[in-house]
Amino acid sequence: MGLLDKLKERLTGGAQAQPQQGFGGAGPQGPGPTPQQGFGAAPQQQDPDQQAIERYRYMLRTAPPEQVEQAHAEAFAKLTPEQRQKVLEDVGGQVPEAERARSTDPQELARMATRAEMRNPGTMERSLGGGRGPGMGGMIAGSLLAGVAGAFIGTAIAGAMFDDAGAGEDVAAAEEPPAEEPPAEDPGFDDGGGFDMGGDFDF
Repeated sequence: MGLLDKLKERLTGGAQAQPQQGFGGAGPQGPGPTPQQGFGAAPQQQDPDQQAIERYRYMLRTAPPEQVEQAHAEAFAKLTPEQRQKVLEDVGGQVPEAERARSTDPQELARMATRAEMRNPGTMERSLGGGRGPGMGGMIAGSLLAGVAGAFIGTAIAGAMFDDAGAGEDVAAAEEPPAEEPPAEDPGFDDGGGFDMGGDFDF
């Protein structure tokens, strides 16, 4: 075997010794993503407390004040005495002295809460959510805000309102503006069955 043959054998043998690294195979950088880490993973379902707060916020903005007050009274009646006392302290600190509830009676708390919300939208979320307004992290599982929101949307008034709006309607989608109509297509030039010059022309 000549020198050229030995050199050729060494080169071809070294190439065969290298590990194959096909697409998706385990190479120096490790294996590809596992099914749990793969692309297109199913999105997580919305947290129930967050959904309750979104519906609560929606009703505060859209329902008539008298319905909001009645639903608040029913919701506060479902809370524990400690929770009602907390509502009195938190919301009471956001309203003038003349409008502050004198006790933890659900009806008095409802009147105070509704007037505060109507005067300054977002008061209930800021006060019950620890000073965090809408979209600022106030939606915490087990918080007083979540408890009030859950009791509020569980009332007959809230249930009737959402039934009228459509069972299972997405609150966020309901508030989106309607989609714009696409522009009408240009029909183009249409001579209604062909262009007929008619007659004879001499050139």
